[in-house]
Amino acid sequence: MALLMALMFTEQKLYPPPKPKAAIANPATSSASTNATTAFGPGTTPSLTNSSSPAPASPPAGKLTVLENDAMRVTFTSAGAAIREVELKLQKADHGGNIILNEESQSNILALNGWPGADTADFQSQQDLGNGVTYTCTLPNGVQWQRTYAFGRDSEKDAGLGGELRVLFHKIARSLGQPEPKPEVYTLDVSDKLTNPGATDVTLPDYSLSVGRAQPLYDPITEWSKTRSPSTFNSMYLGSGWLTHKLHLTTLNDFSATSYFWIFPGRPARDAFSSALVDDAPLRWLSVENQFFAVLLTPATENSIQHAQFRCLNPRGPDGNILPQIGPNGNQLPVVPEIESAAEFPAITVPAGKSVDVGYSLYAGPKDFNSLDALGQDQGALMNYDGFLPFSLLIVPMLTILKFWYLIFHNYGFAIILLTLMIKAVTWPLQSFANRSGKRMQALAPKLKELQAKYKEQPEKLQTETFALYREYSVNPFGGCLPALIQMPVFFSLYFMLQNAVELRGQSFFWVHDLTKPDSVWTAPFLIFGFHPSLHPLPIMVTALTMVMMRMTPQIGDPQQAKIAQIMPLFFLFIFYNFAAALSLYYVINNCVSIIQIYRNLKKPLPELKRVPRKK
Repeated sequence: MALLMALMFTEQKLYPPPKPKAAIANPATSSASTNATTAFGPGTTPSLTNSSSPAPASPPAGKLTVLENDAMRVTFTSAGAAIREVELKLQKADHGGNIILNEESQSNILALNGWPGADTADFQSQQDLGNGVTYTCTLPNGVQWQRTYAFGRDSEKDAGLGGELRVLFHKIARSLGQPEPKPEVYTLDVSDKLTNPGATDVTLPDYSLSVGRAQPLYDPITEWSKTRSPSTFNSMYLGSGWLTHKLHLTTLNDFSATSYFWIFPGRPARDAFSSALVDDAPLRWLSVENQFFAVLLTPATENSIQHAQFRCLNPRGPDGNILPQIGPNGNQLPVVPEIESAAEFPAITVPAGKSVDVGYSLYAGPKDFNSLDALGQDQGALMNYDGFLPFSLLIVPMLTILKFWYLIFHNYGFAIILLTLMIKAVTWPLQSFANRSGKRMQALAPKLKELQAKYKEQPEKLQTETFALYREYSVNPFGGCLPALIQMPVFFSLYFMLQNAVELRGQSFFWVHDLTKPDSVWTAPFLIFGFHPSLHPLPIMVTALTMVMMRMTPQIGDPQQAKIAQIMPLFFLFIFYNFAAALSLYYVINNCVSIIQIYRNLKKPLPELKRVPRKK
């Protein structure tokens, strides 16, 4: 580690990064003036640009039409019959107002590129009493293009384990007098009807549909950040997700230059690339996303996405590397990724005197597993629950149970506590078995000390005799590890569930303002390594309770190893410190119950060990 640190500092001295040419006052407002190009069609691969590139023109405004339901407010434009932005009426932004998807984007959602005249067409619009909107135009080749938008159905489904549990828990909640929650519809059904009134067939070439911009989520502005630096954003999963035979995630790292050990050159920096470079298979769907929200395009099964294009609009230096952003006080800020995506489709032939219908489904809303999975093309994979193991087998039931307790108590903090108690009730027998195993090890301790004194100078003989003693009294030295092995899948499942559980976003619990963020109660007015230190009580409580558990548990074996085990919880403090408060809350309750169980175990007398007769 020391050598790697020395190498990194040496590299910075020998190859200093270029100084930024312009200061950006607030990353939340940097958009069109620093972006690269607006053309984003089939086969386009923008060349590397630098900070002196001319500012691109904004998308044409056209005539705006608004369509809304209880959950979303969609703003359409007649310029290209596309979507300017989507406001989520039930999701509050940290800085005030509602969450707006595709805000300040260079590309309108579902803007078509590739057909002659399509990108400049100004459609005639007709609204259907607030339930839908229809756009019509005639392309230069004579093809009449009609695009219709309409709200989809309730995106939650009752199939599968999660759906069946949801139906059961809603019935229980209704029987307890709780109101039935209203369905939230975040889907738009999009239909393109292409009519050829001419006497000859017309072939429309390959085309692309924009999915828009991956929208950053900004943290609320504090008293300190008002005068010192702009608000920061959460970059987790900020980019694009797409599914072939498996899930792929595109982030800012995919556009940056790579090297091996900071010395050997790897891939050069790039402004754009195609999904074919990663996986040449057709895409089932394409999305842009952040930690909690996504815009996701799913075509009809007969019209699959051939490839996806990803574009990064961040300003770059002469070497192609992304330039850092500078705050008003001269400090370097995190780079705000300007990532947009587009889906490429094959050519369409419209026979003479006939029409061709092409359909799409657009989801623009929170990343809720049940809502995404109900879309029917494995869109639930966007949650990335499975990772390396099928953790969704645990995550989906736990998330459903969490929502059930919220239906009853209307507080996700209490719901997490009750979920923790349920998990602890299931693992209680395993912990009791581990405690009994620890008691047997404690009873065997005097005999182990005799062996250690007798074979002090013969470590190999000591190991052989120790295991022989375990067999003689039928003691399993690893019996206490069983609960830890069982807890690991639960821990990882909770980690994957809670880090992007939109249900917990903005939910408070006592001093916790947001269960998806650390429970900061105080922020220092000074900077350390570019950050304001803050105080998070829950991770400190986790560490303290873990140390109490370690001291209560009888320590058998090497005293030095026992001392190391007792200070290990300090490492968990650094691991948990910036985790979601919901995960720390789970561990606080879990450790409290474990301490009660260990205390009950310590009051029991030591078991009487008996020799197990050897088999002949």
